[in-house]
Amino acid sequence: MRYLLVRHGPPRSPYNFESDLSAGGVRLDTVLFSEGGRPASPSEFDAVIVFGGYMYATEDDRYPWIRDELSYMETVVKAGVPLLGICLGGQLLARLLGARVYKTPVPEFGYWEIERTEAGRRSPLFEGLADPLLGFLWHNDVFDLPSGAVRLARTEHCPNQAFSYGDRTFGLQFHLEFSAEQLRSMVTRDAASLPAPSPVWQDPGAVAANEAAHASVKASMLKMLRTVGGLKA
Repeated sequence: MRYLLVRHGPPRSPYNFESDLSAGGVRLDTVLFSEGGRPASPSEFDAVIVFGGYMYATEDDRYPWIRDELSYMETVVKAGVPLLGICLGGQLLARLLGARVYKTPVPEFGYWEIERTEAGRRSPLFEGLADPLLGFLWHNDVFDLPSGAVRLARTEHCPNQAFSYGDRTFGLQFHLEFSAEQLRSMVTRDAASLPAPSPVWQDPGAVAANEAAHASVKASMLKMLRTVGGLKA
């Protein structure tokens, strides 16, 4: 099995799933469009995963490579290769599908329960996962549900936490991929980019120290990625 990981900056440390999948024989390729990288054809991969980043999904003028990344994502969708967009990746996918991406009046930060919709309870994306699902939130932007998409999950202040478009294309607003080491680094090195306090906000130090939550989201991420990778015909 072979996955393409689309990152938006040089990795400081691996995501929480990388060592487990690699040990299980999964090949993980990484590309950074932001660094001029260009991946192989989507047909070469069992799944494409587009991760988050500090830029916004509509900043084409500042980051012209966004257009190239959107074009590649479009080829993935058209080729029927499973695609999972996470946070910025989900926002880019929503934009690609014609939906609006915009600032939320209630930024979210911390570990929070994600409520599944009826469609979400039937979706293979969440098969074998807890309901509600614990996810990590760190975002100032949200997206509308694209035309033709199905809402899979929500929170009180963010109705579109997950959606599907067809049976192989998925967008998430929440995160499952961060390791304990990444979060501890992020809440200190990236403290200036933390969302403003809101009704959906937790103390960054407490979030970084929540070992049970770190383990929970890792287990969920591994299950979700194995499911997504298994959707390719």
